Amino acid sequence: MSDRHHRRPNAQKHAVFAVPTVVPGEDPIEFAALHSALIEELVPDGASEEDAVLTITKGIWRKRRVQRFIDVQLMINTSDPSHPSYDPLLGLRLFVNRMERDPETAFEEYASRCLRADMMRHLTNKFPRLNFDSTAKWAQAIISEIKESLLPKLDTQEPYVAIVCGLASSAATLAWDTFKQELARDERLDAMIDRAIKRLIQTKAMKQMLTQAGMETTHVRPTTTIA
Repeated sequence: MSDRHHRRPNAQKHAVFAVPTVVPGEDPIEFAALHSALIEELVPDGASEEDAVLTITKGIWRKRRVQRFIDVQLMINTSDPSHPSYDPLLGLRLFVNRMERDPETAFEEYASRCLRADMMRHLTNKFPRLNFDSTAKWAQAIISEIKESLLPKLDTQEPYVAIVCGLASSAATLAWDTFKQELARDERLDAMIDRAIKRLIQTKAMKQMLTQAGMETTHVRPTTTIA
């Protein structure tokens, strides 16, 4: 039997020919690393097995993509004051970060995108811009109010209330129809991965059977007849 059946495939060599199924914002190097890891784990031998492993890689990658999309959407929704799942703690922290980075323009650009209307009114009424000598001092007063007053008030709510608010936020963000679609998508991807694994196992088994049959044929000795 050829020695090639005893050698592990070179994952880097195989992965180099894989077409990365990536979209803008995704890392093709991460895709290649996943593909290489699966090659090391599943040890494909030949074009058909390599194709099955690539299909498995794409399925796992798409599952990760869906999860990344959901994570980003959750973050966007919880930082949007107009969304039912808006998290005022997150909104205030994001706004403080913006104010610290760019005090000259952050309020005009980000206040309405990060804060509820009542929070904006509170800050503008308590700290009129004309009462301060400079924008830097005005921005620092707003930052101090958020850190020393608004954030501590929100952060000290009862644990039970925090849990209920979190569940309500999740329900608002991930509606039932969306949740069912997510489950259906996961089931389709899992089924695709399972089919590819089954195909890989069947291909390996068939090759093994053919190899054993060939070895048995080679070792059969011709019978000798006596006249």
